[in-house]
Amino acid sequence: MRRWIGTLLTALLVAAPLWALYKHAQEKGNERAAQFKNIQTDYQKAVPNVEKAYKAAKTVEERKAVLEKLNKDFAPRIIKLVEEGPKDDLAFQMLMFAIQALPIVDSKVFDLLEHWAKAESANTKLLCQYLLVRPHAEAKKLLQTILDQNKNKDIQGFACFALAKLAVEQVNKGDKKASDEAEKYYERVAKDFADVKFGNETTLGEQAKGPLFEIRYLAIGKAPPNVASQNLDGKKVELKDYQGKVVVLDIWATWCGPCRSMIPHERKMVKKHKDKPFALISVSADEEKGTLKKFLEENDMPWVHWWDGQEGNIVKGWNVQGLPTIYVLDTKGVIRYKFVGAVTDELDEAVDKLLAEVKDAK
Repeated sequence: MRRWIGTLLTALLVAAPLWALYKHAQEKGNERAAQFKNIQTDYQKAVPNVEKAYKAAKTVEERKAVLEKLNKDFAPRIIKLVEEGPKDDLAFQMLMFAIQALPIVDSKVFDLLEHWAKAESANTKLLCQYLLVRPHAEAKKLLQTILDQNKNKDIQGFACFALAKLAVEQVNKGDKKASDEAEKYYERVAKDFADVKFGNETTLGEQAKGPLFEIRYLAIGKAPPNVASQNLDGKKVELKDYQGKVVVLDIWATWCGPCRSMIPHERKMVKKHKDKPFALISVSADEEKGTLKKFLEENDMPWVHWWDGQEGNIVKGWNVQGLPTIYVLDTKGVIRYKFVGAVTDELDEAVDKLLAEVKDAK
């Protein structure tokens, strides 16, 4: 819900070019097109009030009620209009508007979009590209149908990649079984759709490498292969040199606010575990090493620092999607915990547990 409210106005901006793309459907006297235009106008008028009410809500239930009211006000109107001509371009554009603009998408919307599952058209490609960027759990059946039944390789590739990302979202929500599913879809992307262009400068195969590596080697309970970076002097450094210690690998950047907020706590953590088999390694994603060195001159951060940049073996190779990303490894080099975002108490608990294991083993 938070993601939706933060991108509500973006949905309006995205919907505008889509309307232009299909404006040929607005023939003079087309009553459905006129009615849809009214829905869009009403939606734009409703947005400021919805945002205001959402921010004023004090409980999860109150916020949920605000969003449910928006759905109730617009979803039935859109679906009714679509059902009057469910297979034309205008219907497609209305359904796209619904999945972009509404916070909780009615499953009926995705059922209606199945009319385009077999179509080797720009519409179906646009749909899959959008669902790749903004996964919807309710779209899984639709995407699987497209992957199984559409004959266009590009469309199949985007559907397969979208299914992989959908599975990853389920993993992030605690569904461990979805990890195997994500790996299966990414492997198929790498095998069957690697050369499908994704934007102007890359392909689906290139985009799948990072997530596939992460699933195979960076999941909880797995030992990542040795990885090399460089220290502040430009010398090669390797993760394997820290086996035998509990390692906190903190991937961050000097421009990252949440990362900087952790520095005082990290100072305390390093001091607390000074004489123990423990190492904190901060891996910088700053574009320039000089930026990192200047920051360290001005801030007391007495622990190990590596610079990886934006294209390094860790930042890019490990498919880092958000900062800070923190891995906690045990003395055998096995990943036992992973955190994305600033974390303090949970990180302390993780390190304390792993150090206790070392003590108990003696």
